[in-house]
Amino acid sequence: MNPMRWMLLALILAPVIAYFVYRLAKELGFLDPPANKQHEHRRAIAAALYAFLLFLPTLIYGYEKGWPRAWILFGIFNTLALMFFAVSGVWSARQLWRLRHPNDADLLGEEPETGLSELEVRPQDAPTTELPVPPESPSVSR
Repeated sequence: MNPMRWMLLALILAPVIAYFVYRLAKELGFLDPPANKQHEHRRAIAAALYAFLLFLPTLIYGYEKGWPRAWILFGIFNTLALMFFAVSGVWSARQLWRLRHPNDADLLGEEPETGLSELEVRPQDAPTTELPVPPESPSVSR
């Protein structure tokens, strides 16, 4: 096929593909404001995974073929983008895990966020010395 035809085909198909990606993102809710923090972190994780799927093959292909001199800058930016999305994905996954498992913060080596100092005890947590009184049962006569 003639290179001019390929360029013409790319110019025609690029807006069509962009529109379908826009519609998909809108239907999946990526363009709506996040409902809560978990939704926000799930979005960041999904974006990081998609960026990983996009940038890693490009990076591997470029290094395997030996970047031409003009494309070395592209390879550097590709690597930086891959690292940025990797760090943001891991950070969001960690934040999402902390939101969903607030009592397991000690597994990460962190203090759970209770808002109380070590010496403070809430009244409902204080030990009691009183024994519970069982409810009176009706006496049964024989």
